[in-house]
Parts: sequence; structure tokens; C-alpha cells
Amino acid sequence: MFEYIVLGMVLREPLTGYDIKKKIETGIGNLIKASHGSLYPALKKLTDKGYLAMNEQMQGQRIKKYYMATEIGETIFLEWLSSPFDQNINNETHLAKIFLFGELPKEIRIKRLQEYEFYFRQMLQQLQSIKKQLSIETLSDRDYFQISTFYFSYQTLLNTIRWVEYIKEQKPLSEFIIDNGKGEDDL
Repeated sequence: MFEYIVLGMVLREPLTGYDIKKKIETGIGNLIKASHGSLYPALKKLTDKGYLAMNEQMQGQRIKKYYMATEIGETIFLEWLSSPFDQNINNETHLAKIFLFGELPKEIRIKRLQEYEFYFRQMLQQLQSIKKQLSIETLSDRDYFQISTFYFSYQTLLNTIRWVEYIKEQKPLSEFIIDNGKGEDDL
């Protein structure tokens, strides 16, 4: 997946390896790590496959290498980006993909988000049936903390579904934040 992320970063503008690394760090760095040890081999591999073109430019006393997606690289990237969600991969991978959804036509974007939402609604139904069976009136310390992780997962799932509904319709993201009387700085 990392190679697709790199392609997405250089889809619309040529960037140096350093620029790509910074763009990943500031964009989806909480989901994907771009170390020199992973980025530069990926750039070489993508260039060797013909998915990236590299152009050297002299800047001062240094030669800088700029990378840009080729036509075939863009095609490969868009095929990956528009492909259905794989339920067997982790949430971070899905989020990294969604981060790049601005490159997709609206109808494909909505279709993929609907699939994502459907998947999470199925998970929610499973958790709701488990929740009905939980007795939370008198809990030992051990049971309390075990069940607390269930409730964390349950609440996270509810928020994820709500978030997908928002982005599917491209509602103002500021409305997504729940005001519980505490500002972000109060947390």
C-alpha cells in the first residue's frame, strides 16, 4: 500500500523524496510512516516499473531528484484507489485510502464510502447483540476493564459510521465535532 500512497503524493505535482516524506508526515503521518528506509526503495521500485518519472534539477550546488507519476502510474493508482474496500485489512489502511479520495470521481467515492459504512453497520449489529448479553450492574475490577474495552470499540464504531455519513455528503467537518462542554484544549 505504501507505494500507492507515494504515487498519490506525486500525482499532481513533481516532488523530491524529502517533499514526499514531509507531505506524508503532515497529511497521514499518524497512519503511515515514511522513513528514508522505506521511501527511497519505493521510489526506485516505482521508477523501475515505469510508474514514476524522475527528473534531476540543479539547485545551488546540489542536484535534486523530482518524481512525478507517469500516465501508467496514475492509471495503476486510480485503479487501486477506486477498488472496493478489503474487510481483511486494518482501519488505518482504509483511512489512508480515504485520505486520497479527492482524486476520485464523486460517484465512485460515494460507492466506496457506502461499502465502508455497510461493513461497519454489520459490525455494529454484531456488537449490539453482544451488548444485550452483558450484565454491567455488578462487575469485578477485572470484568469492568474487560467490558470497558468493548464499550470503547462500540463507541468508536458509532463515531466511525457517523463520520462516514458526514464525509459521504461532504458536510462541514466542524459539525462532526461533538461539543460536550469541553474544548479540545481541556482534554
